[in-house]
Amino acid sequence: MANRVDENGLFVFDQDHTSEGKMDQPNIFDIIMTVLGNRYFILAVIFSVFGLAIFFKTSALQFQGTSYLVTTTEKGVPRQYNVPAPRGNIYDSNGIALASTQEVSTLLLANSGMNEEEFNSMLLDLSYLFDEYNVTTISGLDKYYSADPFAFLEDEDKLLLWQTGKNLFALKEPAPGIVVTYNDDYVKLDPQVFFLYLRDLFQVDGSYTTDEAYRIIRLRYQVFTDNWGFQTGTPVPVATDVSSALVQVLLEQNYKYQGIIVSKDYRRVYSPLAKYSAHVVGYLGKISEERLTELKDIGYTPTDLVGQSGIEAQMERYLHGTQGKQPYNIWSSSAEDGAFYAEDMGIEPVPGADVYLTIRSDLQQAGLAAMKDYIEEAANSPKKLPGYKTASAGAFVVMDVKTGAILAMGSYPDFDPNDFILAMEGDAQANEQIKYYLGIDGYEKITEADKPLFNRAISGLYAPGSTYKMVTALAALKNGIITPANSIETCDSPVEIGGWEFKCLTHPYVGHGPLTLSRALATSCNIYFQKIGHDTGINELDAMGKLLGLGELSGVDLPGEMSGIRSNRETKKLLREDEYDRKWMPADTAQSAIGQFDHLYTILQLARYTAAVATNTLVTPHVISEVVSEDGTILYSGNSDVIPLGINEADLKAVQDGMREVVDSEGGTVYKYLHLLSDQVPLAVKTGTAETGREKYLKEYSNGLIVCYAPAEDPQIAIALVVERGEWGSSTAVIAEELLRVYFNFPKETAAGKQESTPVIGDYYKDPS
Repeated sequence: MANRVDENGLFVFDQDHTSEGKMDQPNIFDIIMTVLGNRYFILAVIFSVFGLAIFFKTSALQFQGTSYLVTTTEKGVPRQYNVPAPRGNIYDSNGIALASTQEVSTLLLANSGMNEEEFNSMLLDLSYLFDEYNVTTISGLDKYYSADPFAFLEDEDKLLLWQTGKNLFALKEPAPGIVVTYNDDYVKLDPQVFFLYLRDLFQVDGSYTTDEAYRIIRLRYQVFTDNWGFQTGTPVPVATDVSSALVQVLLEQNYKYQGIIVSKDYRRVYSPLAKYSAHVVGYLGKISEERLTELKDIGYTPTDLVGQSGIEAQMERYLHGTQGKQPYNIWSSSAEDGAFYAEDMGIEPVPGADVYLTIRSDLQQAGLAAMKDYIEEAANSPKKLPGYKTASAGAFVVMDVKTGAILAMGSYPDFDPNDFILAMEGDAQANEQIKYYLGIDGYEKITEADKPLFNRAISGLYAPGSTYKMVTALAALKNGIITPANSIETCDSPVEIGGWEFKCLTHPYVGHGPLTLSRALATSCNIYFQKIGHDTGINELDAMGKLLGLGELSGVDLPGEMSGIRSNRETKKLLREDEYDRKWMPADTAQSAIGQFDHLYTILQLARYTAAVATNTLVTPHVISEVVSEDGTILYSGNSDVIPLGINEADLKAVQDGMREVVDSEGGTVYKYLHLLSDQVPLAVKTGTAETGREKYLKEYSNGLIVCYAPAEDPQIAIALVVERGEWGSSTAVIAEELLRVYFNFPKETAAGKQESTPVIGDYYKDPS
């Protein structure tokens, strides 16, 4: 220790470190004794020994190839299990539950320290008790194997993955020529040999019959899939939908059914109305390994169900809730000496938040019913052309033009979200439906065509056809090609634009003659819009389309939205390989001006664009009104941002008046369908019959589209819809009519009837003269 300071102000220690005062070098014995006498060294050795013991113990429990039961009857062991949180509900705009949570009693099996013989005997008694009370048992073995008769239920590739899994059986694939027996470590593809293997694995002795043995094996397998957790105190679920009568029996006879814990779980239940909003609500499925890796740090477990689509996926973090912890007690042979843990020592789960939607279920029902009727009538129409593929699918959106709230969003074909829950619970019919939804096991072709899980309203991309013509009109007005006071352009047919010849669809050899903008919109004259679009230029058309939200993500609060494609110079370069084909031509502008060429948009974008034409603002579409926690706190509100567009009001009114003519004038494309309804509520409409490029070589009708808003003078809602292979945009007006009727609460009136026609490209117009 320092005891003085030298002349430089430094401490001088007692030990002399000069060459005259060297220390004696310690021998090896002194060093060893010094180390062994160090208390930190001793503690390090102790911790290392304990760490290795724990490592080898847990490794043995996790990876051993046979079942293993630990005797713990000599003393109490602190134990707890996770208590699931009830998932939040999903409500429509009227507060009607579309998705809710139903509490069910479940049975968990904990390790009570019984030996193999006692354990198997108890499980057999338990299985008979389950049958007596019609309990739904849980066993993952049922997915792969059946013993009545002996059979595997999956193909060989899946069986190999299953049996060779390192965390399960860990069997090896046999080399050619090896005879596989029940007690070796090779994969068993003979179901009877596999049964003997399981019987040996779980030490089910020969005194049990085949049926008795399999009853035991089913429950033992459930434990075996999480053997490490079972041994370390995590109970394993073995039954659900347990009646109160059975709960009472188990509580009264807990000495007989040792290790059984009565708990609660929650089942997702979708109301009948949820099917009409299936693509908005979404569905649940088992958590994937990738998702678990992402969410495990916030309490998710491998057994959790998570949202796979729609609101269930979008709002997963709000809906899921936070699981609790519950200590538990088990009856054992030395229960009177064991520890007892009060049940109120646990942590209560936190329920998930509730999600309130802007969706109106009555509009959902009306839209889907009308679309199904349209498709059915098209299929059975005596006027359809031989060999032509008729209407098969479609989508619609109804939106509040002032707030962006989506009142209805339908996609057909659709699905029932309940099927995913029922299939996981073993329902055979639901399981078959899932195969169709996913396109597996023989359903590949029909699912590829139907795409029942595909939300066509936000993910489907469609050429807008003549519904795009308001963009062309507004761009031409902005750039002075036409004006509100002088919008006349002559439809002469045929006409050459950029070396390409175009013909009027209704008057191919003479044309309509001079047309105003209103008349051109009413008759949907292609030549009129091709000429003013060509004169305006593609850059100006593209700029106006972008301003109105086309080809841009809308920001809707649902997963899977596509941004769409605007037809412009850059898009053409990206989509074509040949250098010459990448050059923009005047004829490209003419085709783009009528909503063809490279244009592809979602139905949601068309609804948003229609609302923009109605209000001169661009809204943010949303299906979520608000998210509310259990205590009433509003955690999230839907995005209702509104962007002023600043379009010249006179220009906008000129286009709006033209949309009125579509329905109000006798030459309008939907006059025969909607003029009676327009007498009750003024409408602004535009139809589109969009070419797909498959009409001739696949014998398909063109897609039918319609957009509208109402009332025309003080707009409330905008509608956009498509029927794939719908024949005419004008004929799809019957679907829009039903949506409008329900929204405005008008009595149902029969329209004039479906227009008889043959498939052509472009809007149909019958000259009243």
